[in-house]
Amino acid sequence: MENEQVSTFKDGVTYINWDVLRRKRFAQNVVPLRPPDWPDEVTPLSITGLGLIGIDEKTNEMFWDGKRLITEKRFTDFERRLAIVGLFIAGIGVAATVVQAWAAVASLP
Repeated sequence: MENEQVSTFKDGVTYINWDVLRRKRFAQNVVPLRPPDWPDEVTPLSITGLGLIGIDEKTNEMFWDGKRLITEKRFTDFERRLAIVGLFIAGIGVAATVVQAWAAVASLP
């Protein structure tokens, strides 16, 4: 079981043994097991384990062992405030344009 091959190459085709790949997905015989700032439940991947990462070619979504990885970007408080200020300034600009257009139309003979 120790010398099981994850893949074999035959006739120009690579054949993957998915069961072996799944068993060898995490780093083994590593000291320390993880960096000290990582959560206790996080384990590093092995180079072999990277074979379980896949991408949907149509949507560019990333998958780990067939399960979709959820990634999200949340704005910081500073970024939210900056966006609100920008929207407020843009609103003032729109209001000023409307008032100026109304004044121009009102002054026509």
